[in-house]
Amino acid sequence: MRGLRRGERLFLNTFLIVLVVIIGMGAAALKWFSRDLPSMAKLEMIEPALKTRILAADSTVIKEYFQQNRILLSVDEIPPDVQRSFLAVEDRRFYKHFGIDLIRIFSAAWKDIKHRRIKEGASTITQQLSTDLFLTKEQTFSRKIKEALLAFRIERTYSKDEILEMYLNQIYFGGGAYGIEASARKFFGKPVSELELHQVAMLAGLQKHPAGYNPFRHADRALKRRNIVLGMMRDFGVITPVQTDSLRAMPLDVVHEMHIRNNFASYFTEHIRRYLSAKYGSDAVYKDGLTVYTTLDPHLQRAAEDSMETFLRELEMNQAIKGKYTRQEYLDSLETGAEVKPAYLQSAVIAMDPRNGHIKVMVGGRNFDESEWNNALQAQRQPGSCFKVFIYVAAIENGFSPSDIILDTPLVVEMPNGEVYKPRNFSNKFHGAISLRYALNKSINIPAIKQLQKVGGPSVVSVAKRMGIKSPLMPYLSLALGSFEVNLLEMTNAFGVLAAGGIRAEPIAILKIEDRNGNVLETFREHREVVLSPEIAYIATDMLRSALEEGTGKSARYLGLRVTAAGKTGTTDDYGDGWFIGFTSELAVGVWTGFRYKVPMGHNRTGARVALPLWVDVMRAAYPSGTGPEFERPAGITEAIICEESGLLATPYCTNLRREIFIDGMEPNRQCDIHRVSPYDLLNPDRNFRDLDREASKD
Repeated sequence: MRGLRRGERLFLNTFLIVLVVIIGMGAAALKWFSRDLPSMAKLEMIEPALKTRILAADSTVIKEYFQQNRILLSVDEIPPDVQRSFLAVEDRRFYKHFGIDLIRIFSAAWKDIKHRRIKEGASTITQQLSTDLFLTKEQTFSRKIKEALLAFRIERTYSKDEILEMYLNQIYFGGGAYGIEASARKFFGKPVSELELHQVAMLAGLQKHPAGYNPFRHADRALKRRNIVLGMMRDFGVITPVQTDSLRAMPLDVVHEMHIRNNFASYFTEHIRRYLSAKYGSDAVYKDGLTVYTTLDPHLQRAAEDSMETFLRELEMNQAIKGKYTRQEYLDSLETGAEVKPAYLQSAVIAMDPRNGHIKVMVGGRNFDESEWNNALQAQRQPGSCFKVFIYVAAIENGFSPSDIILDTPLVVEMPNGEVYKPRNFSNKFHGAISLRYALNKSINIPAIKQLQKVGGPSVVSVAKRMGIKSPLMPYLSLALGSFEVNLLEMTNAFGVLAAGGIRAEPIAILKIEDRNGNVLETFREHREVVLSPEIAYIATDMLRSALEEGTGKSARYLGLRVTAAGKTGTTDDYGDGWFIGFTSELAVGVWTGFRYKVPMGHNRTGARVALPLWVDVMRAAYPSGTGPEFERPAGITEAIICEESGLLATPYCTNLRREIFIDGMEPNRQCDIHRVSPYDLLNPDRNFRDLDREASKD
């Protein structure tokens, strides 16, 4: 500095001061524009929003939840020609620049000046990615500065291949599709790995203006844009000039825009969604790309949904239901712009595998879009005579047998509050001395109440709770008539105990949940416990099999059911609820029908008429061949030929015979005392009992 003249020193000092000021202003500007940019830590954890997929038992997708429809691919899973096609259109110097392409910026600026308008953009793939991830689309100087700064940071954090991978998974292609894979499936119905070059060109051209080049709505524009892109691909060396001409002659080849049936299994998937939201939060459901493996059988689910609507529409047209508010009237009212509630006839179906608790079918109503109320889970309704099964199971546990006689005669009970309880039968008739099997077959009320008196209300409640009823129950006499409200899932689960030989399996709908990377977040284990002995379960099952073959459920055979099954009807006093719950050894199915708000369906709308036919449809869908497994008889079961009038061992003079089953040691040990045995027959017991055996076999 000493060797410099005064003027030179002054100039140098001024220059240094200006330089410091410029650097300071630049640093200040850099800090200002960087103040609300994401930190390096956040940049290192960039994860695009992914959709959560709900899979059926056969791994087909039954529902997707997302804010952005996206399927994530690694760069190695994206064909090289696809990658190079996008580079040809968006950023040819991608592997040479550091986030901002200065050569392209100057070239674009010169073209803009030359044409006196904005002719060409100069944003690199990295800049576009930074905008998509963190910035808005507004065209301001401030946003462009931030975009450039972010591009620098992203280039410092990720490799070029990683940036290209994020870009191809992030960008929006229109039609609700984000990322290259979801877009390939959206527009061409196949994965990106199977696309042809002219299809790749169309996708590469969409990013510039997704709405304007949408092939479903603007096919001519999309075709013109695709052919321009094919020229860019040629210039970049992706395709040859000869290929270019032949590819330009190709049609768009897009699939027809599909309108998927969005409400398939909606009650089931909503049940799953609520669990996920409660456990992991709503953001996880719509952004984190969970994969949920469920137990649903899509074939059986669709059969149940279709059968329900067909059956209920027929019921609504029936004279006994006519005059009620129908679904067609509801839809007609909506067409006029009226604000109406979906108060039409509803139904619900649950099907589950009793061996492991897997829920195979869940239909909570006729249309989820019209009513989200799940009648299979949320509706608490009186089960009517379906509840009688617990009384007869309790009876067998307490030493009674199916052949035991009970009197169906008038019953008058004085209640603790001084009132008199006078129950009646559905038919308003009395049948005298009948067997427990017959009483259950015909669903006769008074014998059920008397049997409850014999075994005690607490015993019946205990059996119901062990078998899976979780709703509150009280040991009142009206329990025998199903006066306490339950839901369809717990009733179906309880009947499944009999199908599984006395083992209760906790119902489950989810098998496992994985995160976006395939890591298992949660596994649902099957839970089983023995709640009844195999012998008691088999006796009760055999009684319910009779109810299906000979009793209130016998119309199942007229409706075409061939498989071996057991089940029970249920109807409330005012015909407000109709039930049928039945099972094979592999499948328990419950059906409820009624109105959302508790009103009568009409005279004689019993469970056999409003629930059983739908149950048969589901069972026939499950067993299309009409054949299925038999109920496995445990070792501790024995047989005897009994007189149905006395419940004792039959004599040659008994006319109503049945080959009855008993828990070993519980069979009758004396002969019928109504139809006496003659001295001659006592001298020839073999002949007589051969005849009895032949007669009983005819039953």
